[in-house]
Amino acid sequence: MDDFRLSAHSLPQLMSNLQDALEADPILVISIQPENTGKWGMAKLWRMWMATTAEFMAKNGVTMPLMINAEGVIYGTRPFNSNDCHDLFTARWLGVDADGTRLSWSRKGRDGMRPATKGERFNALRCHEDWCTEKGVILFKPRGSEYDNLETEQNY
Repeated sequence: MDDFRLSAHSLPQLMSNLQDALEADPILVISIQPENTGKWGMAKLWRMWMATTAEFMAKNGVTMPLMINAEGVIYGTRPFNSNDCHDLFTARWLGVDADGTRLSWSRKGRDGMRPATKGERFNALRCHEDWCTEKGVILFKPRGSEYDNLETEQNY
């Protein structure tokens, strides 16, 4: 069964489609999300790219400080990791909306952040892909993923 837009008026049609799908295959995996935030496919791809990018950056000498005192002196360092990378590039590519509210990869937003729309997440991935291409970082881009489908749609 392909993606289905559910509303109060289309619920009977969904039930019929589910019954047909269950007849064809007795076990199904179903995910539900608001229409405007897209699928988790892009968020999972983002995290995978952050791991690859962090590994590249760490191999090229990027580290994080363990402590910074009041005068700005750095004490010790630790390796740069995928969470550091996520924080860095989320701030860089997603940024904030017109009202100054920070955007988030989460579905519902958290800590006063607004969830990024499907288009905002797509743009962040495109920006990061361009950055990685310039740096020579090879990113895995699965065919048929949400990002791949949106990229194909935009290019045609």
